[in-house]
Amino acid sequence: MKRNSILIVSLLLIGITSSILAKPDPAQLKKVASGIIEALNTQDIEKRGRFLKEHYINADSASAVERWQGHLVRFSEELGEVIIHSIDVSNPAELNILIRAANPRTVSQWKNISVYMHNEKTDKFFSMGMRPGSDPSVVLPDRPLTTKEIAKYVGEFIDDMVGRDVFSGAVSLAKDGKPFFTGAYGKASLRWGIDNKLDTKFNLGSMNKMFTGVAICQLVSQGKLSFDDLIIKHLPDYANKEVANKVKVHHLLTHTSGMGSYWEALDNMDWTGLRSVKDFADLSINDPLAFEPGDRFSYSNSGPLVLGLIIEAISGMDYHDYIRKHVTGPAGMVNTDCYHADDVIPNLAQGYFWNGETNSFRSNTFAHPARGSAAGGGFSTVEDLQRFSKAIYDGTLLSPEMVEVYTTGKVEMGPGDKYGYLIGDSRRDGHRTVGHNGGAPGISADMIIFTDLGITVTAMSNYDFAASAIASYATRLITHERPLPN
Repeated sequence: MKRNSILIVSLLLIGITSSILAKPDPAQLKKVASGIIEALNTQDIEKRGRFLKEHYINADSASAVERWQGHLVRFSEELGEVIIHSIDVSNPAELNILIRAANPRTVSQWKNISVYMHNEKTDKFFSMGMRPGSDPSVVLPDRPLTTKEIAKYVGEFIDDMVGRDVFSGAVSLAKDGKPFFTGAYGKASLRWGIDNKLDTKFNLGSMNKMFTGVAICQLVSQGKLSFDDLIIKHLPDYANKEVANKVKVHHLLTHTSGMGSYWEALDNMDWTGLRSVKDFADLSINDPLAFEPGDRFSYSNSGPLVLGLIIEAISGMDYHDYIRKHVTGPAGMVNTDCYHADDVIPNLAQGYFWNGETNSFRSNTFAHPARGSAAGGGFSTVEDLQRFSKAIYDGTLLSPEMVEVYTTGKVEMGPGDKYGYLIGDSRRDGHRTVGHNGGAPGISADMIIFTDLGITVTAMSNYDFAASAIASYATRLITHERPLPN
């Protein structure tokens, strides 16, 4: 889905390094960190420009500086006035600034801003990221928490968000399939005042890419497909011959195809007629490859659509019928599907995004196509996602050997993060997690499976960003990672 991976937890990463800096000066590093905050707080374009010219590694590129001007403005709009609590320069490759944001609509008011420094020019940064930070007044036990304690702190975190009206949705935390925290909050419909419930259906965003990944792995297990097959083998009439003759199934599954996103084609068209996988796939059929397949990871919403076409070609079934029969059906996911926007679906949440100009919510009715696809936009519930988590590992959907193929990361996305076959594979403080998130205007959803702990976190919201903030907080409680956000 649009803006999926950059904004779910307000994280922007343009490049990552783990290099150790040569003879860094702590005072200089603190100056850079303070300068970042001053640049966020000022409305003076020239002042921001002077800071970037002095401390941004690519300051000689006018277009790069312009991009960073935009990044700083967007961060500033989200945070409001920023107050520094502390600056940590103990790792000179990654400066960490704990701040408190003044904007009450910020999902998490305590933020940790990471500034990634160049490994040779030690007074210059090349990237910046933002994630939930830690409230220094919150003191937790210096030991792993029990599930009861995790539930307590998660509940308090959510209550704060609900009190500021930045979360509406449902959450479920389960260990070995048994929930130890569940809750539903806010309204499925603000217009009619209908409450959210645990079985309320929320938009998945990009999360149902995972279902597409499972379907492809099933067909490979049956010998009907190979991960090394080129598109043209199964779609001989695919109109873009460059793509068909160069891109493999493996590339489509790992976002290494060089294909882009069909969203760019939606800006000036009527979305109400987009109903089938082919409808979506045709939007980007003539787009050239941005790079040679396999060269690098670049998140693509067009690639999974081609996988949907391949599933249809091999199975002889409509993509949505295949998923219902072979993925969500066997998993017992009775409230999961790509519903038509004009169908009357009981207990389905309307999405809302905040309009800063009017200081009010707006419905996302006209911000999304008429139906989800192989790339995202379906609906599910936190309970169904727990069922999907179980079905991945209990043999319902895939053999144990294919589960490893499906979930094992193939390409790097960032420190500790890899991407498998349309599912993420991460390391968090010594623990392995697999899962996916999704987000767009009025949509936020996340599923995190701790493979060694038997814990699954599912969170879904009909507000922007909120579910992933809760999933991130729960993750750090579960792993006992410090510092903990609040």
